[in-house]
Amino acid sequence: MTAFDLWHDPDQPARRRRRFTASEVEAMCEQGFFDDGPRYELLDGELIEMSAQGPLHRQLETELLNWVSRRLGEDIKLAVAGPFRLGEFDEPEPDLFLYPAAMNVNDVRGPDADLVIEVANTSLQQDLGPKAGLYQSYGVRRYWVMDVEKRVTWVHQLDGDRYGAPRGVAFAEPLQVPGVAEPLVVADLIS
Repeated sequence: MTAFDLWHDPDQPARRRRRFTASEVEAMCEQGFFDDGPRYELLDGELIEMSAQGPLHRQLETELLNWVSRRLGEDIKLAVAGPFRLGEFDEPEPDLFLYPAAMNVNDVRGPDADLVIEVANTSLQQDLGPKAGLYQSYGVRRYWVMDVEKRVTWVHQLDGDRYGAPRGVAFAEPLQVPGVAEPLVVADLIS
């Protein structure tokens, strides 16, 4: 199954499509193609418009970034709301991901990431479905989807080459962030 299958509206006539590579999209960005207007992710060669961030999403993302960045040791770095090149045709933009400090952020690939987090409000279906499958296929070991409406984090953990069923962890319950001694209680971050 491709990103086209997952995001295509079957009620609309199929149109001829061209797959883009991550390098082509990077060149378009450098030329200013996406300076104004919505943000996009590259999924299976297609540019997919990202959902707008609501106030709850923005608040949790900001508080989470501050909390994690103050507690990380020197051996792990934090990448924020930018491209995460998984492969030639896949470059999602998670809210954050953790990776080994010895690496350049642009060289990080799926198995290198210690944790990928998506904060979800309007994007929940895509984050729990197609994106979980994408991260799984590229060997991302830990993938969390923080559902701001239901106040639960959906924890995906790689077991072999597959994620088991996601485990729901209420925002009031502790989560263990790789490389951080103190448990994260998401409810403490947002009102």
